[in-house]
Amino acid sequence: MVAPITRPAVCYFLSYLHRINPSHLGKRVLDCGAGGRHPPLALFYERRYETFGIDSSDEQIESANRFCDQHHMHLNIIKGDMRRIPFKNETFSFVYECDSMCHLTKDDTCTTIQEMWRVLRKGGYCSLGFMAIDRWPLDGEERNPGEFWLWYKGEEYVHSHFTDDEPDTYLKDFEIKWKGIHTEVYSDSIAKMSLEDWMEWYDAAWTKYLKNEWINAYRERMLNYRYSMIQYIVKKPI
Repeated sequence: MVAPITRPAVCYFLSYLHRINPSHLGKRVLDCGAGGRHPPLALFYERRYETFGIDSSDEQIESANRFCDQHHMHLNIIKGDMRRIPFKNETFSFVYECDSMCHLTKDDTCTTIQEMWRVLRKGGYCSLGFMAIDRWPLDGEERNPGEFWLWYKGEEYVHSHFTDDEPDTYLKDFEIKWKGIHTEVYSDSIAKMSLEDWMEWYDAAWTKYLKNEWINAYRERMLNYRYSMIQYIVKKPI
């Protein structure tokens, strides 16, 4: 296996597909948000899937292409917006995203799910995740319920957070085959982070924390740090 296993949700999706063996669907898969140094599509490629991916970032696509060149893979990753997936109806047997949809507003999340439905074959399977509202710290300016806006490296972006059952309403047209909550309560990167690095995250213009509260949050990070995702595997009815 050349692709490092760093995406548990993707690995679980592959394991699930192996267990149910939906061979009648074919093996064409789409990754929405496919770029990066270790593209998860490589795991599917190694298992003889016909792989396709989209990403809105030129930098992430270039990084994925370097991986492909190094490992002699052709993953078919192109530039594209998951809110307007550039493929025809019912093109794919399987569609997934991993830690990408959380950067959309809730309205755009709904649009993306409709697009996943559109390009997925009847009887096909989709894996997707929603950031849970019990994450700590919840940094950013909450402009709409559960939507926290932040600045990072001079650019503004959003993290959308959901209550445990809220995503069910977004998936009403699918059959929910599996649902689980993955919670990371300890992170090596958080543990090793210096106070100086922690304070680089702070900006009074967008966070709900006062500066002293943010300093205290650094001291409490090993006890309170929590990153939770509500994961789903769903099926498009026949």
